[in-house]
Amino acid sequence: MDTAIDQTSSGRDGHTAWQSQPPSAIVEFILTRFHEPLRRDLPVLIASAREVETAAHGHALCPTGLAVHLEQIRVAVESHLAKEEKILFPLIVAGRGALALMPIRVMMSEHEDHLENLAKTRALTRDFALPADASQAWGELYRELQRLEDELNQHIALENNVLFPRVMGSDLP
Repeated sequence: MDTAIDQTSSGRDGHTAWQSQPPSAIVEFILTRFHEPLRRDLPVLIASAREVETAAHGHALCPTGLAVHLEQIRVAVESHLAKEEKILFPLIVAGRGALALMPIRVMMSEHEDHLENLAKTRALTRDFALPADASQAWGELYRELQRLEDELNQHIALENNVLFPRVMGSDLP
């Protein structure tokens, strides 16, 4: 297991290790551990989904529409990351995060949208169910989609449950 992930999942609440870190350290971790890989990995997942859909066309468990769905996720995620990087995170790093209630609420609302998109990914893949005759590429695609889901959940939880409350000085509504 990646030691960086261990830092987000240690302790009873999943975020104990981050409670004592300054918000700027959490932001830096989010940028390198989550934002950079998302930008790198989503186009690869889209291409893999296209290949699997083409190769499995007509198969009862073919994840038809998955590539289009992943492209929609990519667009939404890139827009979200840009807002965090250009608006919210600079406020936080400058020590002005308490002025960011509205951007934080927007980010949290978008996090809900991302979670809904993950649920749709599960529906399109029938909870990552692979047929007995699935190709190696199909299996790898589903493993990578599960990893994406796990990492997005960790990313969202770290922001919603640790970073945002920390910079606002309380639990958020």
